[in-house]
Amino acid sequence: MSGLASALHTMHEQLWDDERGMVRLYGLHLVRETALGAFLDLENGQVERAQRALHHVLQHQYPLDVDPRWAGTFKTHAGQPDAGTLDTDGRLRDREWRDYDPNWRQFLALILWATERLYGHVLTDDLRGNMQRAVHDAARSEPVNRVGAHYTNIALMHTWLCDATNQTSTLGDAVAAQLQRDGDIAEYNSPTYDAISLMAGCVLADFGRTAPVRQLGEQAIRLICGRLHEVWHPGFALQAGPHVRSYGLDPHLYVSLMSVLMAAIDVPAAGPTRLDNNTTHVHDLYFLPLFTRLCARLRKAFTVQPVVEPRRHEQRFGDIVATSIVEPNNAIGFEHGRRSRFAIDQYAPFTMYSRDGFIGVRTRPDTDWVDVYEVAPHEYELRSARRTGPGVQHDTAALTVVASRAPIIGDYEMIFGDITLRFPDLVVEVRLPR
Repeated sequence: MSGLASALHTMHEQLWDDERGMVRLYGLHLVRETALGAFLDLENGQVERAQRALHHVLQHQYPLDVDPRWAGTFKTHAGQPDAGTLDTDGRLRDREWRDYDPNWRQFLALILWATERLYGHVLTDDLRGNMQRAVHDAARSEPVNRVGAHYTNIALMHTWLCDATNQTSTLGDAVAAQLQRDGDIAEYNSPTYDAISLMAGCVLADFGRTAPVRQLGEQAIRLICGRLHEVWHPGFALQAGPHVRSYGLDPHLYVSLMSVLMAAIDVPAAGPTRLDNNTTHVHDLYFLPLFTRLCARLRKAFTVQPVVEPRRHEQRFGDIVATSIVEPNNAIGFEHGRRSRFAIDQYAPFTMYSRDGFIGVRTRPDTDWVDVYEVAPHEYELRSARRTGPGVQHDTAALTVVASRAPIIGDYEMIFGDITLRFPDLVVEVRLPR
């Protein structure tokens, strides 16, 4: 058993609430993690406990005859009030992500399908039938056009889900067209969602019922792994930026799904030095056994490339240009041209990891866009615009710079190791480790 697998086993035993038959974390009985915990229990031969957990998971799926925005999806935790009801202040509970998560259709359906397919022979017939029904309900309840091709991890999972349940969908064709046009997934270079897209690609390639679906999975894997060959820095055990979506800059403070996926295929990856309630996204560790079972083909698709000479990877999406530079002592990423505000709070337009530590740029609530340009080797310039309009509040700083230690700060520039970051006419806030 690997060190991460051992840590997950210990964590699961600590988080299992035997009285409720669910995983309890952050003070909540989490539905998705309970399903993943059931998969882990089945891996370890704890069939009775897994069946209890799966029964509880199925109880938290919305029926098909409710509001189509949340019909067929699952509550995120057992105590979550029903979407569509009124809270104590009279507010209608209908806010996406807070009151319901539509993506739990795809996540829970995939987890339940994989669990039933791999371990259905040890489950009761009634439970198997209910799991299969839940998967079909998740597929047919998805509103048309909610998920676009740019939302790659969900789009790939839903393409698989429609194929597995024989539902008609053109989403896979749209994703394939985007991949053919741009040469990489739109949800680009994310330390979290690359892993989900790769898992979905493996499921499509290995279990797709039709040739186009299998080819889509193979294409997604080939393009993502082709990029990772260039941007993965084995010395730092992480992928160089920029990151369209990430949950942090310090890989030792949060669990990234890419680090979990790499552990599943025996590639060393940076991760937290401790696992507890204060570790950001510690719940994502529960994906380890599922990745291990579903993503075996990645062992051949991805191989670590040593950094002997500097290498540069450039990816274009129309006017967007994302550049990754991998050097023996640095992993640098920067981007310009992105104007979408989709998940902008998770956007990291500049990152740099080195032997000296790390430094990166994060957006703020009023950020409209950020551009980062290379003006000379190891010299970069930040440009940014802020939103205007009703309800938009501005504070002094336009952007946040997160660093592992204090940079040397001058007039509209800062120096970190051999990197210079300029920000003419901008005020930035520097955040350091506590």
